[in-house]
Amino acid sequence: MKLKLFTFFIFLLSISYLSAQVVIDEPEEIDEVQQNIEYIAEESGAEEGDFSELTENLKYYLTHPINLNNTTIDELRNLGLLTDIQIVNFFDHIQKNGKLLSIYELQSIESWDLETINKILPFVKISDAEVAHKYNFSEVMKNGNSQLFVRYMRTLEEQKGYSDVDDSTLAANPNSRYLGSPYKLYTRYQFKYYNLVSFGFTGEKDPGEEFFKGTQKQGFDYYSAHLFVRNVGPFKAIAIGDYNLQIGQGLTMWTGMSFGKTADAVFTKRNANGIRQYTSADENRFLRGVAFDAKLSKRFEILGFLSYKKIDASVEGDTLNYEDYVIASLVETGLHNTVSSYSKKDAIKQFIGGANFKYISLNKRLRIGATAYTTILDKPLGSRDELYRMFEFTGTQLNVASVDYSYIWKNFNIFGEEAYSSNGGIATINGIMAVTDKNLSFSLLHRYFDPKYFVFYASPLQEGSKVSNEQGLYFGVNANLTYKLNLTAYFDMFSFPWLRYRVNAPSDGVETLLQLNYKFNKKNYVYFRYKHETKSLNKADVYVNRLMETNKDNFRLNGTFQLSPSFKYKFRVEYVNYRKGSDYNHNGYAVSQTLSFKQTKLPVSFHFTFVYFDTYSYDERIYGYENDVLYAYSFPSYYYQGARYVFNIKYTINKYLDFWAYLARTNYFDRNVVSSGLNEINGNHKTDLHLQIRVKF
Repeated sequence: MKLKLFTFFIFLLSISYLSAQVVIDEPEEIDEVQQNIEYIAEESGAEEGDFSELTENLKYYLTHPINLNNTTIDELRNLGLLTDIQIVNFFDHIQKNGKLLSIYELQSIESWDLETINKILPFVKISDAEVAHKYNFSEVMKNGNSQLFVRYMRTLEEQKGYSDVDDSTLAANPNSRYLGSPYKLYTRYQFKYYNLVSFGFTGEKDPGEEFFKGTQKQGFDYYSAHLFVRNVGPFKAIAIGDYNLQIGQGLTMWTGMSFGKTADAVFTKRNANGIRQYTSADENRFLRGVAFDAKLSKRFEILGFLSYKKIDASVEGDTLNYEDYVIASLVETGLHNTVSSYSKKDAIKQFIGGANFKYISLNKRLRIGATAYTTILDKPLGSRDELYRMFEFTGTQLNVASVDYSYIWKNFNIFGEEAYSSNGGIATINGIMAVTDKNLSFSLLHRYFDPKYFVFYASPLQEGSKVSNEQGLYFGVNANLTYKLNLTAYFDMFSFPWLRYRVNAPSDGVETLLQLNYKFNKKNYVYFRYKHETKSLNKADVYVNRLMETNKDNFRLNGTFQLSPSFKYKFRVEYVNYRKGSDYNHNGYAVSQTLSFKQTKLPVSFHFTFVYFDTYSYDERIYGYENDVLYAYSFPSYYYQGARYVFNIKYTINKYLDFWAYLARTNYFDRNVVSSGLNEINGNHKTDLHLQIRVKF
């Protein structure tokens, strides 16, 4: 198998000599978004993931810039870089002054500061031409484009779960070995006609899962397909197959990824985009069925959705009586690589159906929405023995309803959502964003999630992992101190009225972030970040009400410098201090350097990263962003003592074919075993290889 793959990629490289024209397409890094994605990974503890939906729109607009003289509110909201205040002020300016004559005119728009303008410049243009794309089959087929991705990933060292196990050991413990091979395989095809038509499919096999044999005779463990169209008659959007759905402030329905607390401290409001196509490899956070968003009149819209899919769960009960089965827990790992994990695959059926009604005033300053939907499971969620889970939803049917609103008055945006779940829980989130002048903006947000409140798909701004048992007050500010110096900061104070996992009493905490950004020019800048967290954990499990306070301080200095038209240099120095009560006080640090090369006249670009790290334990871990293959994201955590080397290369073979390779190796200086369980490696190093091709046609 290895030989076949190596031969295949050598063949791809060799055909580059048959092409006389080399095309270097869109940039693969979007610095404005990279920090926020990295922040999500840090908060969730994810060391890799599919965050493509957060960048896919921006990558599209890099090659298809928005014509600001021929755009809509929905399109600018979809860009995700502007507040509703800025969007409304933009259209007020156009109405008063007519079409823009120059990009420099953006500086005269109220609430549009230079930071905002520089952020959106790569994704917009000024033109008098009004292009109307025709909706007929020949036009779509002629001007549409297709992309096919194939990705191969694996750890090169042998892990314990892939080693030989004798039959008697395997019979006694079927979970002592992975079911399948150690590589991860991903394929994705997408056809796109501008931003109006999209259809395609995605398939993924995770490490340890079988492929075209055993438990996976159909090939990939996960399949996804979609058809999505925009602006057909009264329909703003129609989705068939897999899709994302975003409503209100994320209290009742928000599938896919979203930014929460990030260094963009003022961006606390969710700008729901309704229905969107789903192209991610995340096996959980999406809906499967049909959905539509239609205009009823100039002021009223309706969004309807139906979804039916199977989801993973741990099911318990009498094996002789199907009716006695109950769901012990929902499983969202997406892994089906052992006998135990495979037994949880598609264990229950989930049906969701509902609608969202929207009122939008003619001046676009007032939005009111009302949502109601039901979720039905074919097996009941059972009651929990753990005390901290006593308020969680049980049963087979859950009804959810909410009202959301947004009102813009001058440079103030008041927004919120109030929600109710049929098990007796309520949740509210209300906030205000304000732009006092072009150099100062702030946000204030209050949230309350009842311990009884429960929904399956939600993503508001929150501290905990569940939209339940939490209340908090968030304050964020963004200030342009000088032309080159920017300050962003937030303070979040939160509490948990009931018990949580590993916290056997009501508790509270705070989180603070302060970041100073200094730009020498558009391509050379540094930032300093300080982040503090205070939370509570059990001091000893035997004492129900005995908690200890934990404190974590992070200091980071990060710089990016364009050394020449072809070379870019990045560095990061990060220090962390972690304290548990008065008994535990340990430090850690990491230093990383990245050198990037990209020359428009050459078909090759690369990144090389070196990291040295030294921490006492996992508690002091430090996360870093790495350049991976396109639409793959790596955020390794550095802990203990060691060094990491990362090399990433992209080779544009011709205008139809691109090739990526990523090689990362971590050497540990203080241990001879890496990882644990079935992922254990007998040695002091771990090496990861990622290979990817993209075919465009």
